[in-house]
Amino acid sequence: MIRMAIQELKNIFPFLLLISLSYSQLFAAEPASSPLKIGEKAPTFYLKDVQNNDIFLRDYCGEKLRKPWKNKEKYVVVLSFWATWCGPCQKEIPVLQHIMDEYSGKKVKAFLIAVGEKKEKVAPFAQKKKFRLPVLLDIYSVVSTKKYQVPALPRLFVIDQNGIIRHMEEGFKNEQHLRSALKAVLDKLLSES
Repeated sequence: MIRMAIQELKNIFPFLLLISLSYSQLFAAEPASSPLKIGEKAPTFYLKDVQNNDIFLRDYCGEKLRKPWKNKEKYVVVLSFWATWCGPCQKEIPVLQHIMDEYSGKKVKAFLIAVGEKKEKVAPFAQKKKFRLPVLLDIYSVVSTKKYQVPALPRLFVIDQNGIIRHMEEGFKNEQHLRSALKAVLDKLLSES
């Protein structure tokens, strides 16, 4: 009986090996794509905000808006990837909020994308810090790591009305740098529309 079981395993082993190799080829991790560059199309995404609203990038910018009958205007979009534990992020966000206040009433939208943290942690933190910009939840870090390839926080992207990346900032240097760099890009993009 043991001899028959061993013989059965010998007969099945090549089949199991073939299935294993096929499975590993089929589900192998995709090679890492190259980092995003200025001038490339911004990856589209959909995330929930802390109020549980659905936010689609294509509702604000892109070649073709997702619901043009609902939102007829295209915007320049600023994305700031951050986390509650990130000290430089906590310095960048108030500066970004003040800059966005200066563009109130203009076709500019800014979103704070919380990376890898749940609503239960992010919402009270944002409320305590008095964040006024919409806070989106990238709970599983799919948008930040897979789509936008964010290597470190904070990471800022400016996307034009047609969905093209026009500016990127890695880290937070200081208020003066962010203010001059961001305002120059926003003013240029708004003048082009």
